[in-house]
Amino acid sequence: MEIRRADAELPPEIRAALVESLFAPIASLTVGAIACSITGAAVALRVGDDWILANSVAIFVIGMLRVASAVFYRRYKQAADQPKVIRRWELIYETGAWGFSALLGLLCWLTLIDTSDGALQLAVTTTAAGYAAGISGRNAGRPVIALGQLTLTALPLAVALFTYPDWVHRSLGFVVILFIYGMIDITLSIRDVIIQALIMTRKEAALAARFEEQVRRFDIALNNMSHGLCMLDQRDRLQVWNERFLELLHLQNAPVRVGMTIPELVRHSLRAGNLKGRRIKEVFAEITRALQQNNFDQIQVSPDGERTLALSRQMMVDGGSVVILEDVTERKRAQERIAHLARYDELTGLANRRQFHERINAILATLNERDSCLTIHLIDLDRFKSVNDTLGHPIGDKLLREVARRLSAVIRPTDMITRLGGDEFVVLQTGTERRQDAQWLAQRLVKALAEPFDIDGHRIDLGASIGIAMAPGDGVDADELLKKADMALYAAKSEGGGGHCFFASEMEEAVQARRALELDLREAIGTDQFELFFQPLVDLRSGRITTCEALVRWVHPIRGNVPPAVFIPIAEETGLIIRLGEWVLERACREAASWPHGVKVAVNLSPVQFRDRGLALTVISALAKSGLKAQRLEIEITERVLLEESDCTFAVMEQLKNLGIGISLDDFGTGYSSLNYLRQFPFHKIKIDQSFIRDLGEKGEARSIISAVASLGASLDKIVVAEGIETEEQSALARAQGCHEGQGHFFGEPVTADAMRRRLESCPAMRVTDQAPMVA
Repeated sequence: MEIRRADAELPPEIRAALVESLFAPIASLTVGAIACSITGAAVALRVGDDWILANSVAIFVIGMLRVASAVFYRRYKQAADQPKVIRRWELIYETGAWGFSALLGLLCWLTLIDTSDGALQLAVTTTAAGYAAGISGRNAGRPVIALGQLTLTALPLAVALFTYPDWVHRSLGFVVILFIYGMIDITLSIRDVIIQALIMTRKEAALAARFEEQVRRFDIALNNMSHGLCMLDQRDRLQVWNERFLELLHLQNAPVRVGMTIPELVRHSLRAGNLKGRRIKEVFAEITRALQQNNFDQIQVSPDGERTLALSRQMMVDGGSVVILEDVTERKRAQERIAHLARYDELTGLANRRQFHERINAILATLNERDSCLTIHLIDLDRFKSVNDTLGHPIGDKLLREVARRLSAVIRPTDMITRLGGDEFVVLQTGTERRQDAQWLAQRLVKALAEPFDIDGHRIDLGASIGIAMAPGDGVDADELLKKADMALYAAKSEGGGGHCFFASEMEEAVQARRALELDLREAIGTDQFELFFQPLVDLRSGRITTCEALVRWVHPIRGNVPPAVFIPIAEETGLIIRLGEWVLERACREAASWPHGVKVAVNLSPVQFRDRGLALTVISALAKSGLKAQRLEIEITERVLLEESDCTFAVMEQLKNLGIGISLDDFGTGYSSLNYLRQFPFHKIKIDQSFIRDLGEKGEARSIISAVASLGASLDKIVVAEGIETEEQSALARAQGCHEGQGHFFGEPVTADAMRRRLESCPAMRVTDQAPMVA
């Protein structure tokens, strides 16, 4: 029972191994069956006993069946992995073994009982004893089967001996009992040894499988590394490597082997086309030196020389080392690109601001040792912004590259051209002997950029303005020279662009004055130094005032009256026009709210205000605060707003129109006067510039132009206003040419809000042409 309990606890794979051991020695099964049947047949023939003969035949038949079962097991044992199948085969063996043993025991009984022939008895007993002893060793793995076979074979022999009356036979029977006990002990001992051996084998197999799995995983990890790896022993001979190592060195087809030396690896690497132009001794010396220092510099490999490897070495405790190879080609390219971008402009390839400062500071440091001067040409492209906005940034980028190419073709190799950013370039002219040398270069630069550009089929007329500063006369500091060149550039652009200008001390004074005016302007917005004046627009047929245009005036406590032509451009450049425009809108709407309901108010808006996405909300806020209806507000814009045409501009104008606000095109005829503007944008009023009205009585061309514009306005259902009317004759002529409204000193000069309110309240329906001109 203890054996069966222990047997039930065995792992399935050990049980399967023990069952397999029962069927394994087929030869012993065959020999046993033949030997036992021959012995039985010999006894039967000698004695002439049919029962013994029948028993011998039965022994032979069962023995052959056992041999057949063993053959079948070996053939189909692959399918015998299931515990139930294993148990079935064990029962088959157990049945055959016990049947064979019982027949052999019966042969012993019959022989001892039926004959007194000592030779026959000896033959039978020795065969049974030998079989029993063999069973103890052969089937010890399954002790229940072995003990059953031992008992069934030897016990009948002992009982037969005990039937004899003499003490000799009985003593032999007792010896057989002792033999059974001894064989049982031997069987159990062998069984323990077999179980322990199988358990150890199983553990070793598990360890081997685990080790093999670890080796497999290590191999997978090693060969899937992005780095190349090899391990060297104490004498720097190759021991381990991965596939990436061979790939990086182009050694996939080389006979790489364990124990290969570094010189051999280098030789194979050179044969693969790596390190072209290098000798093996030179490369080996370099690698040996690097190995001693435990690090490597980057080296160029691959036949084309474009791949760069970084190598590092880590020493091991046993004296060997691990060498790591990393492909740093992309990293090196990125580093080189970063280094390049640190000193060069990415778009044009020209030197950038950093390199410019390094160069100019180096020249300025030795300027006193030279007799010549250093000249800075600060270049600004005149119409680049409109090109960039209308044709798009890709065209703008190509244009900048072409500008850089043209400028580079003009300067000398000793000069330097830099892109500071946007459309601003600077040329550093060295060795300037005379002022005229700088002037000649500036003229050539302007001429080069004045020629038309052809970019993707677009003809672009650009032009440039140049500001020039010279060292040491204008300064010996790079920032100071750039500042003064910028002042000169501002002066060149103020003259219309397309030229150059040298720095003069008066420019610095003008800049300081402009800066002071800007500070005063900022203060003025916060201290309410502005005042609104209003000038009427009159219906030329009825003489009624239809609209009053709001005009901002600045009265400074010290400067006095500052003209709008002076402070408005500064307000636009600094962005102060946004705050100032909000103030004008709110004040104009508030004043207009107190006027008769048939009179509108017109407010001029700057292009800068149209860039503000919150303009529509500003207008709505001014109307809400004042209570003025949107239909009584008109917004006046110039063609400058349209030149900066954008989706945002059109969207804001549409928003204003949808609110019921009228939009007027001011100073029509002074710019491009594109008829496309009248079609594309929602204008309800066109104001003809006063220059045409001034020539109305003298030049027939002016009269024809006014008539054409008036006819165009009528056909497009737009109101046409004649600006700058100063005489009754001009008023009559403008009315005769088809103008609907007029504006000018003849109808009234700009007056304060109180004066305009009194005028409107006193005679809101008056015919202005019947009154004397009103003077502010």
